[in-house]
Amino acid sequence: MRVIIGGAHNGKRDYVKRILVDVPHHWVDCSVGELEIPSDGKVVVDRIEQWLAQTELPEADAVEFILKSIEDRDVIFILTDVGRGIVPMDAKQRALRDACGRLYQQLIAQADEVTRIWYGLPQTLKKIKE
Repeated sequence: MRVIIGGAHNGKRDYVKRILVDVPHHWVDCSVGELEIPSDGKVVVDRIEQWLAQTELPEADAVEFILKSIEDRDVIFILTDVGRGIVPMDAKQRALRDACGRLYQQLIAQADEVTRIWYGLPQTLKKIKE
């Protein structure tokens, strides 16, 4: 698994499109419905934080569902770093920020490679040699 993380509008999607320019893949946009990970080929999972905000599952069940959905799959997650900046006043938004942080920690711990995108510049944070 590979994780691409960065702030909103920092170039994460453009970076992934560049690295996959000639690679067949499925793009799963979690903001437009259910989280369904195809069982074949490379999969890009985008906007998981929006799915997490919309799901009615308790946080632990949602995280377990995500982790089981990606088992034995070739997945790239595009994660928006929502943990920086001003802490939201709204309790629901704070809870989502915290839930994203806990989910992201698990995804990053399992990832073979983690790249942070900062205003279009990629920085490798983690890379497990094959």
